[in-house]
Amino acid sequence: MTAKTRVRCVLLGVAGLIALAAAARAGQAENPVAALEQRLAVASEKDQIGILNELAALLARRDPRRALELGRRALGLAEQHKDVRGQAFAHKNLGLSLMVLERSAEGLPHMQRANELFTNLGDRPETARTFGFCGIMLSAGGKVWPAINAGQGALAIFRELGDTKGTAAATNNLGVLFNTVGDYQKALEYNLESLRLEESLGRKIGIANNLNSVGNIYSQLRDHLKARDYYVRALPLFEELGEKAGTAKVLNNIGNTYEKLEQDGEALKYFERALAIGREIKLRVIEADALNNMGIVFKKRQRYDDALSRYFRVVELKKEIGGSPKLADTYHNIADIYLLEKRPDDALAYLEKALAIGKDTRSNEALDTVYLLMAQCFEAKGDYRKAYENQVLSSEARAAMLDQQRNRTIAELQEKYEADARKRQIELLGKDNDLLKKDGEIRRLELGRTRLLAGLLLAVSGLAVGAILLLFRRFRYLVSFWRKRSYVGHYKIVDTIASGGMGVVYRAVDVSHGARPFAVKVIRDELSDDPMVRKRFINEAAIVDQLHHPNIVRIFERGEHDGKLFIAMELLDGPSLADVIKRGEAVPIRLCLDVMAQLADAIAKIHSKGIVHRDLKPENVMLVETEGSKNVVKLLDFGLATTQSLTRLTQTGMILGTIAYLPPEQITDRSVTAASDLYSLGVIAYELLTLQKPFLGETPVDIIKHVLDHEPEAPARIRADIPGPLNDLVLEMMSKDPASRPSDAALAIRIEELRLAEHAGA
Repeated sequence: MTAKTRVRCVLLGVAGLIALAAAARAGQAENPVAALEQRLAVASEKDQIGILNELAALLARRDPRRALELGRRALGLAEQHKDVRGQAFAHKNLGLSLMVLERSAEGLPHMQRANELFTNLGDRPETARTFGFCGIMLSAGGKVWPAINAGQGALAIFRELGDTKGTAAATNNLGVLFNTVGDYQKALEYNLESLRLEESLGRKIGIANNLNSVGNIYSQLRDHLKARDYYVRALPLFEELGEKAGTAKVLNNIGNTYEKLEQDGEALKYFERALAIGREIKLRVIEADALNNMGIVFKKRQRYDDALSRYFRVVELKKEIGGSPKLADTYHNIADIYLLEKRPDDALAYLEKALAIGKDTRSNEALDTVYLLMAQCFEAKGDYRKAYENQVLSSEARAAMLDQQRNRTIAELQEKYEADARKRQIELLGKDNDLLKKDGEIRRLELGRTRLLAGLLLAVSGLAVGAILLLFRRFRYLVSFWRKRSYVGHYKIVDTIASGGMGVVYRAVDVSHGARPFAVKVIRDELSDDPMVRKRFINEAAIVDQLHHPNIVRIFERGEHDGKLFIAMELLDGPSLADVIKRGEAVPIRLCLDVMAQLADAIAKIHSKGIVHRDLKPENVMLVETEGSKNVVKLLDFGLATTQSLTRLTQTGMILGTIAYLPPEQITDRSVTAASDLYSLGVIAYELLTLQKPFLGETPVDIIKHVLDHEPEAPARIRADIPGPLNDLVLEMMSKDPASRPSDAALAIRIEELRLAEHAGA
């Protein structure tokens, strides 16, 4: 071997060693966890604190359970060695790990302690970061306004530090939070700012997260096409980064937009892709979301077995994850399928499980849903007493839920006020680490009990005024909307006449025909998207279109304005029979007979068209004056009427109509015929003659029991001047056996005979 060759070999050997060393360093860089574990094995106890915290921070999202163990070890050593910074990072890592494990309530105290320690240490960047994490965890616990305050505290510090990355993260979080409270304008501003910052940084993960967040805002605004556009832009970024959880989340979101737009086939493709990823990475939350979404689609397609198989798997996953309230939702879904399959007993079995969860968690929202579904089950079984009992329980739970929401709003305002004071304290601490020097300023910020209450009232008032101003400034489209509400098509609204379960009746003028007055019934805002209610509303107009009778309200036009159905009808001026009865003055027998005759004639006309009104009651009958004739009867409100050609549109689980006027057969087996209207007319006549209802009770259930099991007291025993034949006719109309009630023709003849006798006697 020549000298030249030996030199070449040495150089190659050195190069090889250098390459090996570089490879080793690269391997360590690629596997920082392994490198930290090697350092941990040889480090002193005090040095282990920092290494354990680094390891916990690296593993918090990838392996939160192990990160939790490392964080606890770090905290124990830091407290032993009185290492305040080590304690702060340990608390931060513990909070973060618990947040990833969806145990935010448990993790929040750790993050708040970390925030306090970093503030005292004067570490502004970490103070800001822990502020941000506190906001996320507060939001997970339903404390959205305190979360917003924490997020704004983080943002203020990041802006002050000129930290673009931190500012981008904080604005993204605030966008999500304002989306939660329905302030979509502000949410969009924050998320678009965050998106611009992330694009300037070239951070693909930040860009993807913001695109997804903006998509969520448009989804809330029901602009599903625009929402999908943002989701589709986010998807390849998550895929390129290998962020499988983010990829699955966006796939689910895209699928939801297709489902909302009734493109169920495309929706299923995206849900199946999300499901595959969730199973691959063993993230049960994603798997459960995808299966639940698939269940919704299969239910719409009436593929009930497929829907049930998905929901049963969701139950298994939620039990593994833990979280009873979310499990109750799936029990509701399963019960709903069984109801559609006409299997009420199977539905009740799952509703009992959901009821136990609702009672255990004291969730009035869950109880409202459970009781309503139980009412539907019992109605399907023909047990109308239990159906109504559960309907009442549902109403009570809903009322309690509204009270809770009001109380929660007040509590959130108080929390917001206290959080503002805390934020000002922290800002003072952060500007100067000399705590003693600033102690006086901080103490002056602390309010006494009396001043706190006064300040709270002032804050609530200020917030209310501020909220109104914000709504008018930020949501101009809402102002425009309310202005539009002064018109329904070419009808200008003057004032409100009445409000019912399905719609609101307005006094209006037709601006296209010389300001002619009309009554315009408009479907309620909260019901305008309910397909069942829309069908019933359209049904009402279609039924009345068939009826032309002097004692039936006249319909002039029906249409749709701004997505809301409306019916324009003649404007009537006069009291309802309910108003007449409430006066407490005896109604002359002659007037009672005149009212009965007109109502009987109107009902005969309705029945001749194959229609059953089903909601006859004093509130739906008006006494008006037309062309010089006084006490002309006008029959209103055909919202519950059915025809032989139209399907039954009552919502399952609701005994529609007013209980006191329902015939026994409608309560027990839902068989409604023309004879059912005759029963209701008999109850109206009884009440008009005696000024009291035939069946009384302290609760609706008591009234039902009396309707089913008791005979009413004879009207003539309550009012002595009621003629015997009239007394007998009213009781006959109220017979529990529909076959024993008079026919329309027989009723008209007998009322006319009574009128002639009354006039002759006078």
